[in-house]
Amino acid sequence: MVMTRLRVCAVPRRGYTLIELLLAVGVLAMLAGVIVPNALRMYADSRLSEVAEQVRAQLAGSRSRAIEHGLVYQFRFEPDGRHYVAIPFEREFEGSDPTSTGTGGTTGLGTFTRFAGELPTGFRFIDVSGSGSSAAGGQQLPEETFGELPNAGDLAGVSWSPPILFTADGASVDAALEIADRRNQAIRLEVRGLTGATTVSRILPAAETSP
Repeated sequence: MVMTRLRVCAVPRRGYTLIELLLAVGVLAMLAGVIVPNALRMYADSRLSEVAEQVRAQLAGSRSRAIEHGLVYQFRFEPDGRHYVAIPFEREFEGSDPTSTGTGGTTGLGTFTRFAGELPTGFRFIDVSGSGSSAAGGQQLPEETFGELPNAGDLAGVSWSPPILFTADGASVDAALEIADRRNQAIRLEVRGLTGATTVSRILPAAETSP
């Protein structure tokens, strides 16, 4: 009986050719060209929404302070800039009168809650009120308006928008503003006068934002 010995030969593994490597790199580059811009856009949109929500919260806080303290509060922002404040409005026109009641005048300046903040770098306010206020033509407020805020001196040099007022019953005035990013895309915040509530729009493309 003849036994046949089988011989197993290892098949050598073929490497990738230069053309195959170039094709793989090209496919990866195409995928990156689609995925990376979309990821960056989604991040920028998310960041813009986050900043707008922070400002909405401060508008709501101004309304809450007006109800809590029983006096008119104002929210102001810096058109084409980054600063914003939530401070009492009536104090701006009243002196400290130890005999007065109801408006906070009995306890002097700096007593009621004040808040000042800034938008992150790359974001700015746009005034859409139609008042024509701008960084060059806005209203400056005296330093004592800002009470004991640590940067009161700097805030006194800012040109502010007209005030968005919140009264002690929670009502406000109809008002609107936008927050824009470096892409010139923006989100609009609108305050309803009857309720004092603030609504936030979708992200507006550059063509839809106010100049």
